[in-house]
Amino acid sequence: MAFLSNDELESLTIEQSVFHIVGPGPEHFQLLAAFDATPHASFFLSRIRSINSGNRYTFLSDAAVRTKLARIDSDASAFQEESEQLAEAFDQGHRGSSAVGAFLLFVLRCQSGPLFALLKFEDEKVLSYAIADGQSGKPKPTFGEIERTFVQNRNALQKAALVRLGSEQDEVCVVDRQNPQRPAAYFEQFLGVRRMRTEDELTKKLIDVTRTIARKHKDKLPPDTVATLSKRLYDASQSGGSVNGEKIEDWFKSIVGPLPDDSPVLADLKNHLKREGMSGESFVLKQGAVPAPRNRRVETVSGIRLTFPVDLQASIVKVDRAKGEITIKDQITIDDYDLETSNRPRA
Repeated sequence: MAFLSNDELESLTIEQSVFHIVGPGPEHFQLLAAFDATPHASFFLSRIRSINSGNRYTFLSDAAVRTKLARIDSDASAFQEESEQLAEAFDQGHRGSSAVGAFLLFVLRCQSGPLFALLKFEDEKVLSYAIADGQSGKPKPTFGEIERTFVQNRNALQKAALVRLGSEQDEVCVVDRQNPQRPAAYFEQFLGVRRMRTEDELTKKLIDVTRTIARKHKDKLPPDTVATLSKRLYDASQSGGSVNGEKIEDWFKSIVGPLPDDSPVLADLKNHLKREGMSGESFVLKQGAVPAPRNRRVETVSGIRLTFPVDLQASIVKVDRAKGEITIKDQITIDDYDLETSNRPRA
């Protein structure tokens, strides 16, 4: 399911906020004082809501980030000091080829309790303009460059984590715009987290959910899709391709074919993934996660059912779907009837 419900998102407020400058070299690092985000709350909350759907993690037992957030949670006056230590740790792991930007920490509250947001914004150079009176009597534009900015462009928000601390279990949602399937190792190491589900587990579950939904709505899908569904799913699982949790409909359409964006089939898929706790999960399909099929099954409209080992050569069993022909060239060992002596009615 999404990290926060719709009601929680609507009730979200900012209690404390700060950002520090980080970059590829130590000369870029700069600590700043906490600021009041109230005048710009709608902007920051909009960015935070955009990361509500991401990959699920849990803290490692020795996660320093969890310790520091817990200190802030128990003592609001520790916010500035702990934020500076978090920024220093992030900056150390962030150095190299990364861009200059801001590391932000927010203490948030919604109707269900407190939570934290940790964001990395990359600086984007923008060209601002204003209108002034010109000599010709027509308005004249004037321009100015601004290098340090927070912009609405979703790609400027490179990495983010939402954290909710619990007495029994913590919840962590991680988003990496550059590497949605496999978030940067340094970001995972900074947070001190591990993924809740492995790529094997995610691949298996997605295949199961896709098969369930496709079979449930087979009357709305092309007959050819339903006839070869398992083969399509197995081939996809072995492709090593990527699944984007924010565009899960692309995955489903790659299996079953085109569907309108408002299709009830897609809505059912997303609801099912929410119930499985997989909404928004991005990952790389793990080859070998789904066992290779041993048998192939062919059925005809006349009720003929044929099951045979999938690795049999075409010289023994040949299925020509275009012509509607099945050719078997093999030694026959049984040629008999099914004889029923019970009183049960035949199905």
